[in-house]
Amino acid sequence: MNDFVKDLIIPKAKVYHHPKLTEPTDLKELINKIYNYQGHYSTKNALKFALHIPLRANNLANLKWEYINFEDKSLTIPRDVMKIKNHNLPDFKVPLSNEVISILKEQEELTSYSDYVFLSVNNTPINPNTPNTALKRMGYENKQTLHGFRGICRSLLDTYQEKHNLSYEVKKRFLDHQEENKTEQAYNHQAIFFEQMKPLVKWWSTYLESLRELGNAIN
Repeated sequence: MNDFVKDLIIPKAKVYHHPKLTEPTDLKELINKIYNYQGHYSTKNALKFALHIPLRANNLANLKWEYINFEDKSLTIPRDVMKIKNHNLPDFKVPLSNEVISILKEQEELTSYSDYVFLSVNNTPINPNTPNTALKRMGYENKQTLHGFRGICRSLLDTYQEKHNLSYEVKKRFLDHQEENKTEQAYNHQAIFFEQMKPLVKWWSTYLESLRELGNAIN
């Protein structure tokens, strides 16, 4: 069967891209709407957290306090609960900026009694769809999704490459993008990127904070 006939019989799957805002003016508006959100505190803090550490929805909703190490300012999520569950890969570990620590300390005062960081009104982990529902309430339906935060981060890290001078591999590991090629995984999975990610995390949080409005002043 030639390719032309195959395309007629088996239509190619459509590729859907998650909406993301990367223009500074649009991103600034998004950041400030999130930081000024008047909804449930866990939803607000989850969205704030996800701006800085753009986790996938399930990992964000099911984030546990045991994954957080305040002493060394790190987040470590077991490999078996990540999207890519290859047991040959290390756990997902990233540094946390001072702003992320501040967000978590605020949340800790409210949910430290639970295993989970972000709780719903029913004292259960927030639904993975809750952040998207909040974004819709802010006016971002079909404009911005939680998953799109990952695209924002990656796009702007690439755009401002000359500002931070971080390697492609470090940016990829920060979002837990792993090689599909198993041979490449076998050679690379032992590498430790935690220290290399520290300047990335610092730069990204600083950039986001620069777009925040603090009272009438811009930080």
